[in-house]
This record gives sequence, structure tokens and C-alpha cells, in this order.
Amino acid sequence: MTAERTAASGLEIRVGGLVCRLGTLAALHGVSVVIPAGILCGVAGPNGAGKTTLLRALAGALGREEGTVLVGGHDPFVTPPAALARVMAVLPQRPVAPAGLTARQAVAWGRDPHLGRLARPGLEDQRAVDAALDQTGTRALADRPVETLSGGELHRVLIARALAQEPRVLLLDEPTVHLDISHQVEIMQLLRRLAEEGRTIVVAIHDLNLAAAYCDRIALLAHGRLVAYGEPGDVIRPDLIQQAYGAAAVIRVNPATGRPYLVVASPPIRPAAGPRVHVICGGGTGAELLARCVQLGYRVTVGVVHVMDTDEETARSLGLEVIQEAPFSPLGDEAVEAAAQAARTADAVIVAPVPLGPGNLRNLEVAAAALGNGVPVIMVDGVGARDFAGGQAAAAASALIARGARLVPDLAGAVAALVRLAPVG
Repeated sequence: MTAERTAASGLEIRVGGLVCRLGTLAALHGVSVVIPAGILCGVAGPNGAGKTTLLRALAGALGREEGTVLVGGHDPFVTPPAALARVMAVLPQRPVAPAGLTARQAVAWGRDPHLGRLARPGLEDQRAVDAALDQTGTRALADRPVETLSGGELHRVLIARALAQEPRVLLLDEPTVHLDISHQVEIMQLLRRLAEEGRTIVVAIHDLNLAAAYCDRIALLAHGRLVAYGEPGDVIRPDLIQQAYGAAAVIRVNPATGRPYLVVASPPIRPAAGPRVHVICGGGTGAELLARCVQLGYRVTVGVVHVMDTDEETARSLGLEVIQEAPFSPLGDEAVEAAAQAARTADAVIVAPVPLGPGNLRNLEVAAAALGNGVPVIMVDGVGARDFAGGQAAAAASALIARGARLVPDLAGAVAALVRLAPVG
């Protein structure tokens, strides 16, 4: 092992019988896992499963009622924060990078745990910042203001800030959740490489296929309990997916990697003879919604989605009509018009919380076409941080809401609104 790898060697994490509460709500129930040093471990599960709670407990940021957490033999609940920050870095789901800083200045914040109260950064700190920029491929961005960075670029800079701490453990809460598929892959490849360099990395992740493709181990949670823990092939199984998500799944194996991947395959509860709903989604944001609509008896169309997108595979597995575009290509006129026609003739349109960038921004034209034909449009969670089109997505979404699109906070709210607007039977 090289001196560089030794310096970056990760720490083993042991969690035993962990019980945590958020107020009066029990958020984790007796969770026990051992995460070996130097691996990439994914924490997966449906919304509300306890993924973020577990990461907060590992970071010592959440009180425990019972159980133990040890990081390299040290209890993060009692270790002084400054000492903990020298071995562990945490990247929350919505990290802050204040405007007015260059990327280099933002990364340099990561050196704070190594500086005394009045100390000024020295050569060692500069070397750590340069190394972090190099590791994340962001040196070319160093002099750019953070507010000019794309979503993928900003995430890499924020990971560089965490790396500037020179951590042996890195905790990340859903770092891919607001990114399009190419940036999701970029971030996961970076984390994979950092683990191979020797760090222990724990990442809460929403997309099971990303977790299966890149993680060494997966901890699958549901309702605050550990459903399964192990290598991807031991966790991504139909019975465990059914137990955690309440959905049937078909598991396949990628012949190039030998790793599993899944598509949701829930059969409809009744024949699809109900009202028509067109769903705009992508990147896994529509999988749960599509299955639920089919189960309720709606006739569902989907698009525009890219071929090989998680939602495209889910829609295919459910036997739905899918309007698709070539992988990693901007949406073309033919696909957009086909989707717009499906939306115009639907009884309702739902826009899932999909990240919107230059490649798929035109999906909002599909929603606009529906509104223009008097079809109700339901939008989940606005756009906000999911705008990767330089403000164009947020502006288009605001225009849709001004024209009468209904804004709901989450997928459950979307289904409830759909049932009110276009009841089945």
C-alpha cells in the first residue's frame, strides 16, 4: 500500500442495535450493520425509511435512545466536533455554497477543522485544496464563481470541499437526487474511485439501480428497520424489494458487470379501463407513481423519456405506452409532438419531480400543450433546485402554475389530486 493510500485509509463503522427518535417518532429501530473500511456503502429505501436519520447518527448529529455507533473505535456522539471533522466529512442533501465565492474558496472551507482559531492557511492547506480539486476534476473550475456552476459541477466542487478535510470517512446524503442521469453517473463514478483509493464512503441513495451498479454493500431500510444488508446481489432481490417497497420487481443481471438491476413489475389491480393520465418523469422519479396509477386502473402514457432511463424501463415492464428519445440526446420535435398529443387527449397530466436541464426541458412544452387543451396539469414540488437549465425550467414552471397547473408537495399528493380530478369508475 502506498503512503498516499495509507493516509486516506478509511475507518470501519460499527452500528449495533441503534434506536433513534425524531421527537416522539421512532425513526430507527434496532439497526445493526458493520461497514468495512475502504468501501462504498449505499443506504437505500423508500421515502421515510430512515436513510438520512442513519447518516445523521453516524455523524453524531442526532441523539440516540439505545445502541452503539463506532467509527474506527470512536463514538461520534461523544467525540468533540473538531476532532470528528478531522476524520469524517459530511455532505448533506442540500449543501450550501454561498454566492460570491470562487470554487477554490468554497473548497478551502474544508480546511477549517485543521486550522486554529486565529491560524491562517499555509502550504499544507493549499496542497490539500489542490489535491481535492484534482481528485474531483474541478481544478479548471477553481476561479469560477460557484453561482455560475452547473448542477454536476457544483456537486463535484462540494465533494472537493469535503475531501479538503482529508477525511477517512465520507458521508453523503443523496448526492445524485437532483441531477440528470449523466451527472448521476459522474458523481457515482467519482465516489467509486474515492472508495478504491481507500476511503470509507456511506451514501444515502434513492435509485436502487445506481446503488447496485456502484456500491460494494447496500443497507436496505424500510420504516426505520433494516430489511437487508450485504453485497448488491444479496440485497437486490424480488422478495426484499417487495418487503421494503411493497412492489413486485423483475431482477436482471448486467452481463458486462455481473451486477443486478431491477425494473418494477407490479401488475394492475384491475384492467386498465379508467381515465387516461400522461406522466412526465425520468431518472427514477416516476417509478412509484407509474405503478400506483396502473394499480388504480388508469390508462397511463409516459414521456418523453430517454431510452435506458430507469423510468423508461419501469414503464415498459408495466406494459405502458412510452414516448422515448435516444439516450443522452436533447428531446427532438417528433418525440415532443407525440408526447404533446398524448397529453392533449389525456384526462390529466402529472409532472413528476424530475431534474430539468437542456436535454429534457422541452417536457414542459408537453405540459403546456395539455393546459392549452383544457387538460388539468399536476406538478410535484415545483422545480426550484431541480432547475439545471439556467433558470429556464423555473420560469417555464412558474408560467404553467400561472396558467392553472396545480402544485402538490409530493407523489402522494399527486395521486390524491389525480383521483379528485379524474376519478376511476
